[in-house]
Amino acid sequence: MGEAMNHVPALKTATQMAVRAIGGIDAAAAVTRVGRARISEYQNRNSTTTAPVDIAIVLDEFAQEPFILQTMAHELGYNLTPIQLGHGDVAEIMEDVADKANDTMKMTIRVLADGIVTVEEAHSLGHELTKLRRVVDHALKIVRGIEKTGASA
Repeated sequence: MGEAMNHVPALKTATQMAVRAIGGIDAAAAVTRVGRARISEYQNRNSTTTAPVDIAIVLDEFAQEPFILQTMAHELGYNLTPIQLGHGDVAEIMEDVADKANDTMKMTIRVLADGIVTVEEAHSLGHELTKLRRVVDHALKIVRGIEKTGASA
């Protein structure tokens, strides 16, 4: 059990991020099979209880971002990759890259403002960088596709 405890803080942070994205504890409780008290417990750092996988899936689904599942994968040494990366022309995808890079830089500036990077801040920055990498990977696939075929995507 001792080693599993190391995963708890990251899972708590990811759950907080998902609940925040959904709109708070009441909104999260409304979309899951558990009540407000249990959602609160999944976020509470003084509790070792984390969200079970079925609850994590629902929270991430309604958050429209795999906060908890990405953290679970990361704790095991894996990264999630979306099945469907979508389609878009070069201008559209490069706009996405610029927007996500801007979001990442804004968060980096906020995190570094006080000169101290907390575990929570590092975790949040890791999520931002993962989102940026996902957008950059998608852009590279489009650009490489054009290089190979000579045709615009």
